[in-house]
Amino acid sequence: MADVSGIIVAMVTPLDDEQKISYSKTDKLLNKLLSYDINGIFILGTNGEAYSFTEDEKYGFAKHVIDYVGNKTQIFVGTGLNSTSETISFSQKISQLHPDALSVVTPYFVPNTQDELINHFNDLANSVDVPIILYNMPGKTGVNIDPKTVAELSKNPNIVGVKDSSGDIENMRGYLKLRNNNNFGVLSGSDSKILELLEAGGDGAIAATANLLTQNDVNIYKYFKDGNIEKAKKNQQNIEPLRKILHTGTTPSSLKASVTLSGIDVGSAKKPVIMPDKEELKEINKMIEYYRTNKIIEG
Repeated sequence: MADVSGIIVAMVTPLDDEQKISYSKTDKLLNKLLSYDINGIFILGTNGEAYSFTEDEKYGFAKHVIDYVGNKTQIFVGTGLNSTSETISFSQKISQLHPDALSVVTPYFVPNTQDELINHFNDLANSVDVPIILYNMPGKTGVNIDPKTVAELSKNPNIVGVKDSSGDIENMRGYLKLRNNNNFGVLSGSDSKILELLEAGGDGAIAATANLLTQNDVNIYKYFKDGNIEKAKKNQQNIEPLRKILHTGTTPSSLKASVTLSGIDVGSAKKPVIMPDKEELKEINKMIEYYRTNKIIEG
């Protein structure tokens, strides 16, 4: 059973100069992430640009990461597509690689009803032998997974948690209040809400900022669990300079630029997304220097 708690890194997908997935760059990023006390790595999500790769590319990348990481940490793989049949087909294919869980975003473009979502996720969960984590991202998909829907889906023993990227703490509280299984994990996908969700009784986060601020994000969870709320608050506040930068470019351009300028080359974003210009890079460099000076990141 997947452990849906703690800090799980929403990893970017490193690219080479030809816009192909770079496995050598991937290994360097994985080495960095694995040197910290993370509770997992989530690949092929929004910041992993899953929407821009073919199924063959995604399968090859997932296989490489799972093989490379081994049992060093958990691997969650994004497999959500835009129909139930194709989501089941791709999820079954990825399941053969034995990830710890599949993270499945709601179908998008045409917003589904809540009954349609219940049918979609239950059909999927009953078709694979790998645990499912629901992925709620209404800002991108056009539909919110309602707390009552999560209450119903949490009855399925193969649906083990939800990542909520709505940014709405009341929506997350609704998940916590109505979940029908205490082992059903509620994770924040909005990095500004990590501590707030933990204080509400949540279980952790799938955090994109952890590509750069790995130890800092781990510390939010660690200090909260230790009862040191002041230190947890300080680490939560440390995320804000990066979050401000992330809002200046199309996802994940500014994040990739930040990670590269910190010393781990992850390449560009997939076109048509463009990378930060010279002025934006100056601001990113200032942020990196701030983090280094304050020992929030190494180097």
